[in-house]
Amino acid sequence: MKIIHLVLGKGNPNRMNGVNKVAYQLATTQTEMGHDVTLWGIANNLDLNYPERNFKTVLFQQTKNKLKLDAYLKKAIAKLSEDAIVHIHGSFIPEFFHVSKLLSKRKISFIYTPHGALTKGAMAKNNFVKKMYFQLFESTIIKNAKAMQLLGVQELEFTNDLIHTNNKVLIPNGQDLSVIPDLETVKNKKIVFGFCGRLATFHKGLDLLFRGFKLYLENGGEGTLELIGDSDEREMLENLCGKLGIRNHVIFHGKQFGEEKFKLIGGFDVFMHTSRMEGFPTAVLEAAAMGKVCITSEATNINDYFRKFNAGLPMENNNVKTIAKKMSEASRLFRQQKLQSIGNRAKEMVQKEFNWTHVSKQLIDVYSK
Repeated sequence: MKIIHLVLGKGNPNRMNGVNKVAYQLATTQTEMGHDVTLWGIANNLDLNYPERNFKTVLFQQTKNKLKLDAYLKKAIAKLSEDAIVHIHGSFIPEFFHVSKLLSKRKISFIYTPHGALTKGAMAKNNFVKKMYFQLFESTIIKNAKAMQLLGVQELEFTNDLIHTNNKVLIPNGQDLSVIPDLETVKNKKIVFGFCGRLATFHKGLDLLFRGFKLYLENGGEGTLELIGDSDEREMLENLCGKLGIRNHVIFHGKQFGEEKFKLIGGFDVFMHTSRMEGFPTAVLEAAAMGKVCITSEATNINDYFRKFNAGLPMENNNVKTIAKKMSEASRLFRQQKLQSIGNRAKEMVQKEFNWTHVSKQLIDVYSK
């Protein structure tokens, strides 16, 4: 069996794109398990500007005309053997619709993972356009896929309402524990809340986070909120902090990777992820693997795991009042020096439930069937 992971990009783990990180981890782990794995990337340039890897990578040029595929990609599909399985990562990407048609024509099996693009929150943005696109294109990919991998219960339940198929499987993302550094525990005098990810206001619920933090401070809370990440929305978010009167309590660190990123997360007492829509955020898994207590929305798809292990402060409702309430609860636990025990359970949760080998084995079983 030849396994091909198809992404929009290059599968570079040193980017803010979570889908590419997941494809990279799956390709790496499945190769280590002895499987024949290649990553295909549709990219806006063919520069080999990514770290060394243990699997083969083939890049194809993204064309300006979304109705056409790179001729070399068409040829590559035409040369695939019958035992090949293609794992398509991502949704609402026109190129993937054309690829799926060619694969179906050749009777090559493929797996489809929308990575959170088919959640209630994600579909709410540009609702009419997305619904039209889904009916015309995305639904065809799903119907022709041998399996559709969904990352969490929230995504599964909403997708069941969108389309009725029997090919859905529930398999979460994993976390590479080897990249998590063993850092000394930072003892802050005042609690530090933190976020790491793309500064996408609506997607990541950063407007909710800032307003929740403002209410928390107004209710007598103290501490700071630190953000790792960047985007063209950063200036707007900095201005929002100014309007809310919390600018002196918020620190923007910008885009950070590797050791520097983990050092900053190591300085957090509580990790915040108030997303309106997600697949399965790798940033939350990284923070939990570092033993950080996480305050997370249901949209992250990880809350049931936190509840199972009593390992976080999950929110049933993602709104300003609930965020402020959870921050106050975390602050109380911080003063009582009880956060560490919760964080230790979070680390144990990641080790047991989100090991990439465990996740990869589940997907290999799907590929084999």
